[in-house]
Amino acid sequence: MIKTAVFLYLCLFSTYSFASNYIVGKLIPEKSVIIRSEVSGVVDSFQVDSGDPVSLNTPLLSISHIDYGLNVDLARYNIDVKRSELEAQENQLKRYQSLLKSKGISEGTFENQLRLTNISRAEHNMSKTEYEISQRTLAKAAPQAPFDGVVTQRSIEVGQFISVGDSLYSIADFSKLKVSFHLLESDFDQFVKGDSVKVTIPSIPLQVTGKISLFSPVMQENAPGFAVEVTLENADNQLHPSMEVYVHFNEESPQ
Repeated sequence: MIKTAVFLYLCLFSTYSFASNYIVGKLIPEKSVIIRSEVSGVVDSFQVDSGDPVSLNTPLLSISHIDYGLNVDLARYNIDVKRSELEAQENQLKRYQSLLKSKGISEGTFENQLRLTNISRAEHNMSKTEYEISQRTLAKAAPQAPFDGVVTQRSIEVGQFISVGDSLYSIADFSKLKVSFHLLESDFDQFVKGDSVKVTIPSIPLQVTGKISLFSPVMQENAPGFAVEVTLENADNQLHPSMEVYVHFNEESPQ
């Protein structure tokens, strides 16, 4: 059922306007993200460019891959060293246990060996944790796409030094697009999440039914109204971001 309401205005991070029975706005991706670096280093290579489609876990680029790979090797070798040290301390502890029973050593000597064995065991566990951290860091040096979508911007070049937090890529999912707007307090009861509204895309031309995918029950500070989002399915890829759309107040279409 298409419900009716009077909207305050459309908030689209772009232009918006009123008409007698509809609001003119522009589509934006429902889901988009800026990929930022979790490590520092030099860009060795990149695998995708602006406009390229990507799938979940598609490799995007490589940052100082050799250096981070060597850190993994170093951490793995350290595990071997700590394991060998732990085995030696454990064997010594077993010998001291036998000597303690025969009064061959004092309790103080045995307790000191027990302490050394516990320290060695802790160091071995630490080395395994350091190895896992080095593996995670190596993975972070080769970021992957977080979902299926399209690369909307590449922000890096080969040879560029990257710091933690620097922007690498922008990726958006075009399978669903949305329109965002605000409702007046007097119109709050007109809609609920899941309701349908008519949306016309005049450039195609095409009229589709959108669904209220977000309806904030609380008006945020400094907001002009209650935030609402209408989501449009884009399975046929007919719709594109920045397309002008008409969100109707009622079932009447613009002439």
